[in-house]
Amino acid sequence: MEVGRFRAKEVLMTKRFITAEEGKQWGFINQVVPHEELMDAAMALAREIIQMPPLSIRAVKKAVNRGMEGYEYAEYVLGNLQKTEDAVEGACAFLEKRPPVFKGK
Repeated sequence: MEVGRFRAKEVLMTKRFITAEEGKQWGFINQVVPHEELMDAAMALAREIIQMPPLSIRAVKKAVNRGMEGYEYAEYVLGNLQKTEDAVEGACAFLEKRPPVFKGK
């Protein structure tokens, strides 16, 4: 779900604070957890992300940060990521039914 430019303008132009639940409904907060569970939830997400290929994670971050230009960037990068050692490792690990060991190469 996208926040949309009208909601973004409303919040930015009025400096209105929104609740965590509103942020989640509007799509710019991933999840809402009690304060005492915050670090556990953040670490669980980090553990999930760190299992992914580092080059792919870097490419996704750059594409999203570039906004609309990111589509062109993503096309370019995806073609090149298929040629990396991590891509070969991912395919081999899948075929061998084992967890991949990515090296960021």
